[in-house]
Amino acid sequence: MSSRGGLLGVRRTLYSPQIAMLVVLGLGALTLVFGTWTATSAWSFPRFVVAVLALIYLPGKLVLDTRSLGLKPLEDLTLALVLGITSSSFVYWISAVVAVPYVFALWPLLAAAVYFYRRRKGWSDTWRRDFSVEISHVLLAGVVILGLIPLVALPMYYRNVAFLPEGGMTFLRRPRDAIFHLSIANELSHSIPPQVPFLAGKPLGYHYGMDLLVAMLSNSASLSVPDLTVRFVPTLLVITTLLAVFCFSRIWLRSQYAAVLSAFLVVLGEDLAFVPGLLLGSREIWSVQFFGAPTVYSLYFLNPMLPALAILFGGLFCLVKFCEEQGKTWLILTAFLLAVLVEYKVFVAVHAFMALAIAAVIYLALFRDRRLLKVLVLTGLLTAPLITYTLLGTAAGAGVWVRIDPWPYVLHSLEQLGLLDTYLGQQVAALWTRGAPPLGGLIAFFAVALPGYLLGSLGLRVIAIPVVIKELSFPRPPSAARFFVAVFVILGPLVTLTCTVTPRSYPPDSQYNEAIWFFVQSKYVVWIFVVESIWSFCRGRRRALKALIVVVIVGLSIPSTAEYFHSRMRQRLDILGERELELVGFLDQGCIDGGVVFSRQQVAAPVAALTRCRVPVLNIGSYTNSFVSVSELRERRKDWDDFWDAWNKERVRTDILERYKVGYVVVDKRVGDLAPERPLASQTHGQAADRVVSMETCFLNEDFVVYRVLADDEQPT
Repeated sequence: MSSRGGLLGVRRTLYSPQIAMLVVLGLGALTLVFGTWTATSAWSFPRFVVAVLALIYLPGKLVLDTRSLGLKPLEDLTLALVLGITSSSFVYWISAVVAVPYVFALWPLLAAAVYFYRRRKGWSDTWRRDFSVEISHVLLAGVVILGLIPLVALPMYYRNVAFLPEGGMTFLRRPRDAIFHLSIANELSHSIPPQVPFLAGKPLGYHYGMDLLVAMLSNSASLSVPDLTVRFVPTLLVITTLLAVFCFSRIWLRSQYAAVLSAFLVVLGEDLAFVPGLLLGSREIWSVQFFGAPTVYSLYFLNPMLPALAILFGGLFCLVKFCEEQGKTWLILTAFLLAVLVEYKVFVAVHAFMALAIAAVIYLALFRDRRLLKVLVLTGLLTAPLITYTLLGTAAGAGVWVRIDPWPYVLHSLEQLGLLDTYLGQQVAALWTRGAPPLGGLIAFFAVALPGYLLGSLGLRVIAIPVVIKELSFPRPPSAARFFVAVFVILGPLVTLTCTVTPRSYPPDSQYNEAIWFFVQSKYVVWIFVVESIWSFCRGRRRALKALIVVVIVGLSIPSTAEYFHSRMRQRLDILGERELELVGFLDQGCIDGGVVFSRQQVAAPVAALTRCRVPVLNIGSYTNSFVSVSELRERRKDWDDFWDAWNKERVRTDILERYKVGYVVVDKRVGDLAPERPLASQTHGQAADRVVSMETCFLNEDFVVYRVLADDEQPT
């Protein structure tokens, strides 16, 4: 091992065997972790690593190796992962839609064959290859470890749906995001196009790319959906996202150390909500309570924002390369990654496309520069079928209402800060009443309340405002990519503060406004300009002052993050007992894929999350409202109540069973439901029928009985 001076210390050279040993040690540590918390066995994680190599890395390399792109090793690895995740999932989806499974089976085989053929004469040279490792790489590894620690600490991830030594399994019921994504991943493992697994019969209109990745790995590598959803895939996505941010930041900032700081801040940096949180002694999640636009919350809440961020920064990397080199390969890669965002986080895709359209038109008008226009046109062509598919699925559900209608984020912030009853609060509140806006309210809003809200919600990101304004005010011919990123940043808060995106059939003020995502997305990207400003200020200054500035920036950016993690760590995991696991195991193995199970709500949650079955209705908060109209949701809930009322009066509502194509009825004896040994008389909508409903007992333990509803051709004569 040799060494020589580096920028901040010593640069060392590691050889391939040494790199391999470090990788093995890291994977060994994760294997021990996943041997402790598992829904199957400790051998699942090594199989997952092999699956990542075969189904993600090699297909990604197949795409990259079409041309010599001159990438550094870390850039090559990162883009291979990003492209492998997106392209393999897309091929898997296509093969399922056209019902030709061997199309996907050939994909990794083709990738492996091409990969090994191209390197058939250079294996010995590859094994002896040396890698220059600087302190910045060690710091990046430290940031990756910091990014993974929350997955260990938060109940939603590693410790969720894991077997307990004393029997049973952990199961986080609230918040319901884990149940939501587990159920969709199970659904995608057997049905594409999918239904809403917790609203049987409804088509799923949702950007389910992250869950499709889980389904692909589950079916292709025989891995369990729970292990993939809460353990393996989040680990892969956190690592990939941090690497993508680092690689983009390095070519943007021209500094490895600035890129490390950027990766840390993008993923773990938060707002100034800790200031009022500490002053008011709040016990709620500060970044949610006071400003309502958290970023860390989204990345560590089993949200598709995590893979979308990796894809976005991968696309930005390719865009910078295209603007610098003009290569067709970079154009295609940029357009593909920006387009495929639709299937991971549609709001990121719309945000990027809007910013790209604005920047492309301005650069074409000012400089006759067609680079961004080329990206826009190709991205639009690739996006059109994907966005059409998503919109059709959304229209079949509750529908979406998009309106220019300012949402009262600032007013809500004043209320949480205890300022609503002050003169300032009253003046701002007057803007949300009917009639012409008062002059005092406009002055109070734009001069005091709005700047205060932006300062609190952006936190230290406000450092970047002068740079962003400069980029927008003085566009330059060589800086097309910088101008696009600046437009992306400024567009976010503008859309969020002026628009409303809510389910169509629900009262808007009672729903979650999805427009907040545009502001959140801007907050991730604006960190790049923040670090650029810091590095520019520190240039030529003493090392001690540089270190102090970095410490202050980090120190003021993580208190809200730490409070969020601490708040979520207080959640208690529920326990599924052995009898519940017996029930879930039977339904997962004995129920046909997509079979509809009618049960009590307490049972419906693990059935939807841990089996390949569907349930007629399950409350998953705002998610449920996104897929079904308010009238239909009320009807489903009424059917659920009516069915169990009739059942415990020894009647079966056959009309309800037929409406939802129910195949199994689960009786929960713990809540006193009848478990009759004889058939029950049928009843349709309050009117007794003569025929007898034919069911057979197919599962029984001390707490549950499962009846299989016999089909017409199975009815006794």
